[in-house]
Amino acid sequence: MLPINYNKIPSMKYFFTIFMFLFFVNYSSADTIAINRKVHNLENDIKRIEANQINYRVEKDLLKETYSNNYEKINFYITLVLGLVGVLGFLGLKDISSTKKEYEIELNKLRLIQGEFDLKSKSFDTDKAKFEEELKSIITKNEEQSTKIKFIELKEKVSSLLKDNSITSALEFANVALNIEENDRDLLNQKGMILCRLNQIPEAVATFRKASINNPNDELTLTNLVECLFFAKEIDEAKKIISSHKSLFEKKENGKLLELFNVIDLYVSNKKNELLAVVKASVNINDLKSKNKYFEIWHLNEAIHFIYFETESELKKIVQNLFWFYDAQLSGEALLKRLDIELPSQYHDFEEFGTEENPV
Repeated sequence: MLPINYNKIPSMKYFFTIFMFLFFVNYSSADTIAINRKVHNLENDIKRIEANQINYRVEKDLLKETYSNNYEKINFYITLVLGLVGVLGFLGLKDISSTKKEYEIELNKLRLIQGEFDLKSKSFDTDKAKFEEELKSIITKNEEQSTKIKFIELKEKVSSLLKDNSITSALEFANVALNIEENDRDLLNQKGMILCRLNQIPEAVATFRKASINNPNDELTLTNLVECLFFAKEIDEAKKIISSHKSLFEKKENGKLLELFNVIDLYVSNKKNELLAVVKASVNINDLKSKNKYFEIWHLNEAIHFIYFETESELKKIVQNLFWFYDAQLSGEALLKRLDIELPSQYHDFEEFGTEENPV
């Protein structure tokens, strides 16, 4: 290797100095360009700001001019309105205070009218309540009247059916009528008679007892009750009632009603000879052919039905024929012949014997 001659090689410091110089020159040039750009941009921004300021000033001036015009218009309109109000006031229209006073006056009038209306309304409500009460009273009276009419019609129907001997239908109508008025004397007596004819003797006694509770001294009720007690064979109680109302029973049918009760008593007591004696005493020897009602008012329907339902016996035959005789279904002659009672010796006309129809 050859030795290097350092004296002939350029100095390193020289090259380094040149390199650094060139580097700084290039760097300074690049920096200058960047600065120039920034300066240019700043100038543009300043110009834009100046332009905006000019625009702002122009707009501000325009706004001021517009506001000034609007303000003048508003002032003009306000002045015009105030002028109109003044003119209207001058022409005679009332101001606010007078309008308020008038309003208060009208309001007081309205209050008075409202008070009067309230009073009239209360009066109307009172009249309405009275009217409704009167209407209810009228409706109630009409219903009561209708019920009474219906009750009367039912009673008449029961009487009609009883006369026609339509016993079952009569009992149905009687029960309906008693649902309306359960303590009606006539209807209870009618029902008791119906039950006797149906041979419901205990029920009949109970019905007559009910009728006697509200009518303890009623003639019809007492006589029906006593007769039904004889049918029920409650003889002692029947005789007590007769003893308590002796004058009533003595006057009834001129004492013949007591004879009827005596016949039933003799039948219940099984006294044949006494019954035959009653038969003989009841027949008019001077008029054996006639059929005459033994009782003027008293009906024998219940007695005839009572003996009809009794067990067949010799005493039943006597009493049954005697009741038919009392009811004018048999003549005296037929009665004596049916019971094998000898006719009086002076009576010899036997031609019509056996011609009597069989009683029902």
